[in-house]
Amino acid sequence: MSYKSPNPQSQKKYRIFIGPRWQSFAYGREGMQMLGTIQRGMQIGALAKLEDGNYAQVNGDIIEVLNKSRVEFALQAATGAQPPGAPAVEAPKSPPPTVVIKKRRRIVLPLDT
Repeated sequence: MSYKSPNPQSQKKYRIFIGPRWQSFAYGREGMQMLGTIQRGMQIGALAKLEDGNYAQVNGDIIEVLNKSRVEFALQAATGAQPPGAPAVEAPKSPPPTVVIKKRRRIVLPLDT
């Protein structure tokens, strides 16, 4: 098993997909919680959470430790969840809508006399 350090030059956007698709890139291991897949530019692999709280991209036997804050930001985008401890953001309250009910037009036919 080999570990690679994160590349500081990499500014590619992380795209995360939660689910069992990670099995295409890696196999389950002790000490890792497999979450889904991660795509960084043209690289794609399994996303794992390590015992120490860091995240890693796993491809076969290659484990590359990722930037934790960038992964958590991408996870928030993927799941729509707030990070733990973050204050809940409430939508501003708007006034109730005004409903106008208009009278219907009625056509009056002339009487035949």
